[in-house]
Amino acid sequence: MKTSTPAAPPSARATLKDIARAVGVDVSTVSKVLNNGGISVRAQTRQAILDEAGRVNYRPHALARNLRTQRTGALGILLPDLTNPVYAETVRGAMRQAEKAGYVMLIAEVADEQRSTAAYLRLVSERRIDGLIIAVTAESREMIEAIANNPVPHVFVNRRSTIGRSVTVDDHASGRLAARTLIEAGHTRLGFIGSMPELDTSRRRHIGFIETCKAAGLGPAIVANAPVSRRGGYDALHHIMSEPAPPTGIFAFNMLVGIGALAAARVRGIQVPRDLSVVSLDGEDAIFTAPPLTAIVTPLSEMGARAVVELDAMVHGREPQDVVIDIAPQLVMRESVGPPPKIKS
Repeated sequence: MKTSTPAAPPSARATLKDIARAVGVDVSTVSKVLNNGGISVRAQTRQAILDEAGRVNYRPHALARNLRTQRTGALGILLPDLTNPVYAETVRGAMRQAEKAGYVMLIAEVADEQRSTAAYLRLVSERRIDGLIIAVTAESREMIEAIANNPVPHVFVNRRSTIGRSVTVDDHASGRLAARTLIEAGHTRLGFIGSMPELDTSRRRHIGFIETCKAAGLGPAIVANAPVSRRGGYDALHHIMSEPAPPTGIFAFNMLVGIGALAAARVRGIQVPRDLSVVSLDGEDAIFTAPPLTAIVTPLSEMGARAVVELDAMVHGREPQDVVIDIAPQLVMRESVGPPPKIKS
């Protein structure tokens, strides 16, 4: 009768030799089974190896594996603003998918997107990562040259670019939904605040918003370009409400812009939604604003996860795709949208 080999002490790291000894096979067979190598092994033997690896909680030695594969086991993600809830949710999705795929995730934040080139070079110059997810604007000449001269597998997320594959959500549909929400509430004078023409996400939301206004027979929407931040929303709301015929309903580029707009409305004595209706974007925390913001929710976590899937394909030599996540934006109606104010006689 075959006696089982005692398991390695709990404090010791189980090795391939331990598993091979327990199952009664060569170390090379264990290695190829656990690393998905091309080897013909009886199903019973393969299962025995997998069962023993699970029993002893086997984990490959990362340094040794990296020396063999010339990979680091790390991915990077380059972000413009970690305080922006859009990126917080995107990063969560990316990190969960990275963990499933066996990677760790390094995060780099750039306060100014124009400094993206330096951050890119810092991440890739010492080969600390196998691939990079880029969530900043990358159409500058400096960035294009940096990627060309210091190539690394890369995928853009929440951005589209001429110099790489991208994973985005349907921003065009979000713009349409925002306009439709305000129009169905009875508004005919609409505005879009926090627009940044240099951002492709902003351009798509703007196009969807304007097209829907035009299709409804409304006059041109008022657009206030501003940084996509709380301060940007604050200043944009002041600007747009100083127009001779200010809008009664506005679409805020994202939740940060929406929060800034609410603060400016309060300063101006504008009551939301009695005097002004506001629709924001990506506001899972918008329920905590005063009043709670009506928001359009987009699949940010799924976008981050899919970016890792496409980047992993590139790292392993497969062809990645340009992806638009096929989950439609969803409206969460809260208290910041109401009918337009009555015209005073």
